[in-house]
Amino acid sequence: MSAQRARFPDNTFATKPEQSEPQPTGNSSPSCQLLVAKAGGRDMWALGSRYILKKRGFYPGSEVEVQNTDFAAEKTTGQVAKVVASWKENDRFFLIQERIEGEPLEDALPNLSQEDIARIGRQVGEFLRQFRNITSPTMQMLDGRPVIDRRLFKPLPASSDAGYSVCTSDADVVANMSLAIKNCLNTSELDIFMAHMPSAMPFTYTHSDVHEGNIMVKDGRFQGLIDFELSGFYPRWWEFVNSCEVLSEHLPADLQDKAALDWFRVYHMIRERPEDSDTWKTFREYLSQHGAEPTYGPPRYFAGLDLSSNHSGRAYIPKCLTDRTDPSISRNSTKLVNTYYRDPSLRVASIL
Repeated sequence: MSAQRARFPDNTFATKPEQSEPQPTGNSSPSCQLLVAKAGGRDMWALGSRYILKKRGFYPGSEVEVQNTDFAAEKTTGQVAKVVASWKENDRFFLIQERIEGEPLEDALPNLSQEDIARIGRQVGEFLRQFRNITSPTMQMLDGRPVIDRRLFKPLPASSDAGYSVCTSDADVVANMSLAIKNCLNTSELDIFMAHMPSAMPFTYTHSDVHEGNIMVKDGRFQGLIDFELSGFYPRWWEFVNSCEVLSEHLPADLQDKAALDWFRVYHMIRERPEDSDTWKTFREYLSQHGAEPTYGPPRYFAGLDLSSNHSGRAYIPKCLTDRTDPSISRNSTKLVNTYYRDPSLRVASIL
């Protein structure tokens, strides 16, 4: 079985594929050993057989991983690599923590049976269940900042006149998440789609990075979770939505939220691939399945052709592809527009 990756990879920072944060194996020699050097200057060293040293660039709030790890260790039974030291040195942040025995799930997958995977999924679920009753009236990091997982709140363009904020209600979550897709939908379309977001309440303590690289296993059993850098109080459905696919079906039923996963898949497509015709096909299908239809707003013109009128079956053209000032307009836009017209005589040759 091939190794999996995070369900919704964060492509906003590293230019290389996500890598696990490997722990030393039982055969590692007890010495100071470089395990991995990641994009962005994120290195990891084995300090003998008992400890790990993590080094990365310092940013305001770097220390929250220590706070998160201590908090998780206090609230759970075992299975958390406790931090023993951390410090800032020049523009770098260092952290030393205990080693969890075993290897990352992604490395172990080829040697695991379906029975092993199901067992690990149930055990991971039991661990995560310990967080379910830890809630907060605000969606934020433990240090009070807005949550920092870029897979939920993708960084906005520098030119944006808005920014993410701490949320205290579903309406706040809708407003924040709308920022990243508002240029791809008209106001009516945006309101209809965002109204289908499952309730985020209560905001629940969440690891927020439960992928195969952060799940430690040994002999077909779950050993613990590592890397609590992104942890905080998130929408109650975020842990499941953002968890690794290979274990999803094996998590306890009370941790699963397939309605939220279906909604976020569409949201993610709109945000990441607005130029892809499959995105808008999926968008229309989603709304239709939920008893809603996209509206078409005011007439939109491409090369003098009114695309909002019903020429050969009503077309749906996303807002970000009809705004001439929007930088997301590309050569692919013409191809996208043409996919909505079955009559070749009505196809558009170019976009003004």
